[in-house]
Amino acid sequence: MPTYAVLGATGSTGGNVLKLLVQNPKVNINVYVRSRPKLLAKFPTIASNPNVKIFTGNLSDTAIIRSCLDGTDAVFSTVATNDNMPDTHIAQDTAHSIVVALMDLRMADPEAKLPTVVWLSSASLNEKYHKKGPALLHWLLMHAFSHIYGDLAHAERYLAMHKKWLKVVIMQPGGLVEDKMHGHELNLDQPSDFLSFADLAAGMIEVAEKGGYEWEGVTLKAKTKGTKMEYSIPILMAKGLTFHYFPFMWGVTKALHLQ
Repeated sequence: MPTYAVLGATGSTGGNVLKLLVQNPKVNINVYVRSRPKLLAKFPTIASNPNVKIFTGNLSDTAIIRSCLDGTDAVFSTVATNDNMPDTHIAQDTAHSIVVALMDLRMADPEAKLPTVVWLSSASLNEKYHKKGPALLHWLLMHAFSHIYGDLAHAERYLAMHKKWLKVVIMQPGGLVEDKMHGHELNLDQPSDFLSFADLAAGMIEVAEKGGYEWEGVTLKAKTKGTKMEYSIPILMAKGLTFHYFPFMWGVTKALHLQ
């Protein structure tokens, strides 16, 4: 029976991954979160699920991450943010914790089978994908989410430094929205403009189950049309552009409780 680890299970992507996994009685699930109460608020019965182990603590606590990843077949790395916070390093912290934890497991048992890391990224970071879309839209995205993408790019370069022994599948969806499942298709050509978090979660699980795609930028297309666009996206982009050109405004808006 396969065992999967979910890092960031209270977020939109991780929550949808966990929601799908707990429906399968033939998998074991290790869940890492920073807040157990937040997890239980979203999944009230999860603590009583015999197939689920919950690991709580700081992301920098590599002993906790190591225990969470030990014996797993795949790790769904979904720790992320939508806020274009200056100097954000959440992706780099996650990558570092995963690498250190897996190195520790490898040193303890050189013959141990290490899990595949299914890493959440963005189509905006893959030239093959973004060059097929409008150049102006790509420029807007790269500036509205500049700190987030910069963090992701640094994290992925760090992961690639360990390519000789580390297996990573880089998931690079287009715009993500809260919507129902429309069905998905794994794709190495061009992403859907918008994809639901639920469809992304299903695609990540499919990648873990199928195997392969290591060190490839895998994107997804919705099988049916109708994925909605969230009208909050332009507002989020406007805020992101503000924090790109005027980083000090992050502290101002936080002090005024506008975040």
